[in-house]
Amino acid sequence: MQGAPAVELAGIGKRFRIRRYGPAGLKDHLLGWMGGRRVEYSDLWALSDISLQAWSGRTLGVVGANGSGKSTLLQIVAGIHAPDTGRVRVRGRLRALLELGAGFSQELSGRDNVFLNGALLGLARADIRSRFDAIVAFAEVDRFIDMPLKTYSSGMQLRLAFATAAHFDPEILLLDEVLAVGDDAFQRKCLTRVRAIRESGAAIVFVSHGLGTVERTSDHVIALDQGRIVDEGIPNDVVSRYRARQALGTLGTPGGERWGAGDVRLSRVVLTDAAGVAARQFETGRPMTVRFEYEARNPVARPVFGLAIRRDDGTLVTGPNTRMCGLDIARLEGAGTLEYRIPRLPLLPGVYLLAASVYDHDLVEAYDHWERCSEFVVGGSATGERFGVVSLEATWHLADPQAPAATAGGNHG
Repeated sequence: MQGAPAVELAGIGKRFRIRRYGPAGLKDHLLGWMGGRRVEYSDLWALSDISLQAWSGRTLGVVGANGSGKSTLLQIVAGIHAPDTGRVRVRGRLRALLELGAGFSQELSGRDNVFLNGALLGLARADIRSRFDAIVAFAEVDRFIDMPLKTYSSGMQLRLAFATAAHFDPEILLLDEVLAVGDDAFQRKCLTRVRAIRESGAAIVFVSHGLGTVERTSDHVIALDQGRIVDEGIPNDVVSRYRARQALGTLGTPGGERWGAGDVRLSRVVLTDAAGVAARQFETGRPMTVRFEYEARNPVARPVFGLAIRRDDGTLVTGPNTRMCGLDIARLEGAGTLEYRIPRLPLLPGVYLLAASVYDHDLVEAYDHWERCSEFVVGGSATGERFGVVSLEATWHLADPQAPAATAGGNHG
C-alpha cells in the first residue's frame, strides 16, 4: 500500500467529566436549599490508547456494543471532539454523516440545506447546482425539496442527508449507523453508492450494529469494548469472534424442565473441547465431547442414553442416542461416565441448547430426562460459512467449459 493513510490515529484517549452531587449533610442540605449544592466530578475515559489507520480505497468497519466508544471515535476523526491524549492526522476532504440531520437546519428547505452544506464544504454555487438534480433523484424527495426540513419524515431526512454527503466527492467518508434508519431498498441503494465511493479512491470508516453489512462491505474491521480495541483483522474473523463474545454474555444458567423415574440419574452433563477442558464456546470443524456423568441407583438393564441439540430459536438440529448408534449397554449399576465424541463439530456460528436423557431400552420410560442441561456457543467457522445451521464439509468444483455436457462437474467432492 502506497503513501500515507487517509486517517491515522495514534494513542488516542478521550475523557469526559461526569458531574454528580456529593453526599449531603445538614450544611449541604442548607446550601442546596439556598442553591449552592456542592458538585463533584468523576472521569470517564470513553476511548483509551486507540491507534488505527484508514486507507484510501478501503473501508474500515467498527463494531462494538452500545457505550463501547464507536461514535466518540468517529467524532474525534471528524474534529467534533479533541482528544485528551494522542494524535489525529486526517489527509483529504472529509464528509461525516454521524447522525440523522446533522449539519442540516430544520427551518430551511431541503434545497437550501443542500446548497448550504455544499458551501460549507467550499464548493462553488455552480458546482453544487451541477450535482443538485442527482442528489434530489437519489434521495427521492423531488416533490418536497422546497418544503422546510422539519416537515420531512425521518426517512426523508436520512435520504437527503446521505445523498448530499455521497454526491460531494468525499475523500474520507464517516458513517455512523445512519443506514439503519432507511428501508431495505434504500439501504441497498446506499451500500451500492458507498462501494462506488470507495472504488473512486475514498477512505470509508463505517460504524454499524448490522454485523452482516460490516462483514460484507469492510476490508478491515476493529472491535471496541469499553473504549479499547479488543480485536482487529479480517472482517469474517473479527465479526465471528465478536458474535461469540456477545452470545456468551447472553447464556443463562443451565437447568430446564426435568423428569424421570430416577433409577438412573444424570449427576452432570459437561461439554469439553479438544483438550478435554470444560467449555461453553466452540468452533465449527473442531472437536467437541458431551460427557454424561451418571449414577444408577438400582441395577438397570439395557438403558439408552440420548441427547438433543437445538438452536436457540427452537430448531432441532440432531437427536442421537446409543440405541440408534449401535451401542448396546447390557447393564448399568453404580456411578460412571459415558461420552459422545464429535470429531468435527458441523454446527455453524450461533447459540445452541443441549438436552440429555436416559430411557429404558424401548424408549418408553424415562429414567432421567433433562431439558436445557447446557447452553453453548459456536463462534466461528474456518470456511467463513454463517448461513443456516450446519456445514456440509462439501467442496465446490467449476466444470471445464470445454468438457462435454454429460461430464460437467458436480457441486461437491
